Order: sequence, then structure tokens, then C-alpha cells
Amino acid sequence: MQILALCLFLSPVSAQQLLPPGSAPQVRSSPIERVVHVVHDVAAETTRIVRVSAPGELALGTPPCFDSSELSGGLGLALSVVANPGEDLLSWGTKRCSGASLLRGFTLGYKSSAASVDRGGPGAAFSIALYSGSTGFGQPGTEIFRRTFTGLPSGLADTILLTLDFSTDPLPLADGAFGWSYLQIDGATGPVLVVAPKPILGTRDALDIYRPGPARADNYVGTFNYGGCQVPGTFAPCASTWMQLDEILPSELALSAELNGSGVNPQILHELLPARLGHVFAAAVDFPTPSSQPVVATLLLVSNALGTPRTTRFGELLVDLDQQRIPPILGRGSYSFAIPAERVLVGTRVYLQAAVLPPFTPHMALTNALRVRIGY
Repeated sequence: MQILALCLFLSPVSAQQLLPPGSAPQVRSSPIERVVHVVHDVAAETTRIVRVSAPGELALGTPPCFDSSELSGGLGLALSVVANPGEDLLSWGTKRCSGASLLRGFTLGYKSSAASVDRGGPGAAFSIALYSGSTGFGQPGTEIFRRTFTGLPSGLADTILLTLDFSTDPLPLADGAFGWSYLQIDGATGPVLVVAPKPILGTRDALDIYRPGPARADNYVGTFNYGGCQVPGTFAPCASTWMQLDEILPSELALSAELNGSGVNPQILHELLPARLGHVFAAAVDFPTPSSQPVVATLLLVSNALGTPRTTRFGELLVDLDQQRIPPILGRGSYSFAIPAERVLVGTRVYLQAAVLPPFTPHMALTNALRVRIGY
């Protein structure tokens, strides 16, 4: 009965003509003696080892929202697939993260028999890519990211987890079908195989081959597996590879809201550019002035908190003057601030309120306030 259910699930694979078993790329088996965690900073183009850990510690960073990391080789054993040089192997699945559709990073697993750099060798080399809209069987979708590596950690005793960290410039990837591929470069390095199919992830016991890579619809060679890894008693490897996605939450996005107490102040202070890490935040007072008059003069108050709206002869004071972050800023209606690329700032809130100065008003006139959240 189990075999029948499996065959029903796999029937679309068979219907789309898998390659003969002899055409499948080589699988290598090796024990997991230790796990090496490596982080590549995409923006800085730097790679560093962050941890060497025991075999059971396979997770890295925050809990992933897409997690295809259950090893096909079973406890204590890692299976990896090494294609011919120039071939691109593509896995696919369905992203259902329900976050901000922005990747903080993603993690893959690989094994390599290349001589390590610290022993005078070349280290591991390969190219990894992400695609949107991948459905497999010659439909790779649209490539949205690619990075090629050389000189990475290697050695068959190690299972390498490589996290690509997008730092303060997350990668857009909407929920839905997506794919990831490994372009073989050195003939010694390949992705770790994981259990598939997993309906909740949309993964299949199937890998596409594209030759020569990178993967495109016009260089599709075929799709293969190793005979159905879920069939009891076969011990066949699964044809799917490790992928974990770490997505930014909506609560981590840069955001602003206009606040106006009882509504007596003119609502003319607006955000122009959001307060994103590593970018410039901008706001402006939209105060129309005749072309014959000089530019309007304004004052900007920046505070850590709102206060209880307090009526003054200038309008309602909305921000807490006892918690000002910086002294009031004299300007001409527009203001900009460089937001440091420091992730510790994510979620920080600041409150702004402006005042229009004479001669454009008979006396100083307070505007609405802005609540600004720093984020991605």
C-alpha cells in the first residue's frame, strides 16, 4: 500500500520521462565527522568560518522558514552528488514563508574531496544560483541570484554548511515556486542530498541536469533520480539537495506612520524615503510657497517618544521634548539622515515633528508627527 501511494505521488515524475539510472551523476558517501559553518557576506564579498561543531548541530542562525535539510544518508552519513564539470544540477520546491518576501540569507550544504587551502590545495569550487518560478523538468524559472566560489573549506571529513548573508540588502523572493542549482566546476565538490519528496516543501525526488550551465530552458538535458529513495528496502539516495531560507519578518521592515493628535495641526510632514539600514532616510514639510518668496524655514524635532498631546499657541506639541535624541534642526523644509548599516537598529523607533517658522506664518506653526521604524 505504501509503494502504491508513493507511485501515485511520483507519477508526474515518471510521466515526464526520467533519465535512465545510468545517466545519474555520481553519489559519494562519507561519514559526518564534524560540521563546519561558513558565512559569506554577499555585499562585502568576504567568507569566514564561524563555527566547527558536532555532527548533530546542523542548524545555523535563526530558524529557517523553508528547511530542506533532512539528510538522505541517514544518521551519521552524508551523501553528496558530484556532476560532470560544467553541468548544473537544479532542485526545486515551494516557498511558503509568509514573511516580507525578502531573504536575509540562505544556507546550503556541500561535501568536497578537493585538497584544502591550508594544505596547499585549491579548496572547494562551485557556483550556486537561486531562481523564481522553477517547476523543474526543464523549467528553471528566472535566475535572481548567482555567486561563484573558489577556495572554500573542503575535506571529506567535513560537512560544510554555507550561509549566504545578504546583510542589510535582503534579496527579494516572493512565495511560490523557486529553485536552486549547483554548477559543477572542480569535479570534486557537490551538494548534500536530502530526503524528498516533502509535500509541505514542494520538493521532489528528482534533479534537473543542464549542460553546459548555467541552467536555461534551452540547455536542459533531462531529469533523474536514483530509483525512488522512499521505497522501503531500496536504500537508494534521494535526488534533492539541501536548502534553508531565512526570511525577514514584516515587523523588521522600515516603516513610518503619520500621527496628528486631535488633528488641529496641518498634516504636511511626510516621509520621502524609508529608514532602511545602510540607506538614507528623508522627510519633508510640504508647505507651498509663492515662487517670489524665499524658501520656507522649518525646525525639526527628533525624539525617542511621543508625549501626551499638549496644546500650545503654536498648535499641538506631539513629541516628548524630554527625550530628544538630538538638538532641534533648522532647515528649509527637507531633511535627510544616513541610517547606519547596523542590524542592532532594526525595530528602533524615533518620532519627528516639524514647525514652520515666520514669515510664512504669523507665528511658528507645529505640524503633524511621524513615527519612524528603522529596518530593512
